[in-house]
Order: sequence, then C-alpha cells, then structure tokens
Amino acid sequence: MNRQGLQELVRHQLGGTATPMAAQMALDAVLRSIAEGINQDGEVKLAHFGTFRVKKREPRRLLLPGSATECVLPLRKVVIFKAH
Repeated sequence: MNRQGLQELVRHQLGGTATPMAAQMALDAVLRSIAEGINQDGEVKLAHFGTFRVKKREPRRLLLPGSATECVLPLRKVVIFKAH
C-alpha cells in the first residue's frame, strides 16, 4: 500500500465524509509526530500496535558484482518497527 491508499483508508475511517485534504492532514500529523518522537526519545511505543525505534547498523564491506570492487557501507541509523 502506498501513501495515497493509506490516505484513502484514513478518510474512510473518519466516516467517509472527510475531504481528501483533511485525511491527508491527519495522516501527515500522525507521521510527523512519530518522526519527532523517534528523534527525541529514540523510540515510539503505540499500545496494541507496535514500537518504532532507532537501530544502529554497523559498517560492512560489500563486493560489487561484476567488477569485484570492494565498497564499505558506513555506520548508519535506521528506523525499525516491531508489531505487538
């Protein structure tokens, strides 16, 4: 499902009478709030849904196919989700 499909589901959950713009604003507000919570606390727990948290991925070496060139991916942070 993409963002537009999710927006349409939000609109239907709001009773179907909400405008597409209102559904988009509601979806944007929730996603922004989750992102801000992750930035502040490193994780966001939603009861009966799941947990979003930041995980560090260690640097690793890759061999590029075809050229056998070695490349190093640096340390990076990713957001993971675990459903409850």
